[in-house]
Amino acid sequence: MSPGDVAALLVALVDTLLPGDAGWPSGSTVGVQAALAMRLVQDRGEDALQGLLNSLDSSAAGLLSGDEATRIAAVADWEARDKTLFGFVRDASYNAYYESPVVVLAINARGHNYKMIPHITGYRLARFDLERDTPKHGRGAWVATDAVQRVPVETLNLADERTQNWGRKQ
Repeated sequence: MSPGDVAALLVALVDTLLPGDAGWPSGSTVGVQAALAMRLVQDRGEDALQGLLNSLDSSAAGLLSGDEATRIAAVADWEARDKTLFGFVRDASYNAYYESPVVVLAINARGHNYKMIPHITGYRLARFDLERDTPKHGRGAWVATDAVQRVPVETLNLADERTQNWGRKQ
């Protein structure tokens, strides 16, 4: 594939994952494809873009189709064949999308207080009010600190084979 074809494939991929609509820009409109390519290279090395092309393989033609249903089917086929790389690409694309200042504008236009860099000033919260903020659902319980009792771990059979196998499955 030529570099232009690779760029078109990345655009098709991110626009299939993040198609946008009247109120939301598509992934390619905010440049997700460039961020995705950089994250692939940073995480998986300089051959990562070729690795993505190899993984897409037969799905590439479907992605380049002008038909939305064909593109969605191509991505679903690719996901079934390479869940690991698909998961990385999906997550990297979503992260890049929601880091975009344009998408932050779209979120805020819907009345949400969303900051691209919240750690600088934080989010403004109302002071805690015991009456207003106490859960009313009646679920859950707590034990006062001075009423907590030590559990003798010797009786838990932590070295038991069944316990060890359960731990490995988790």
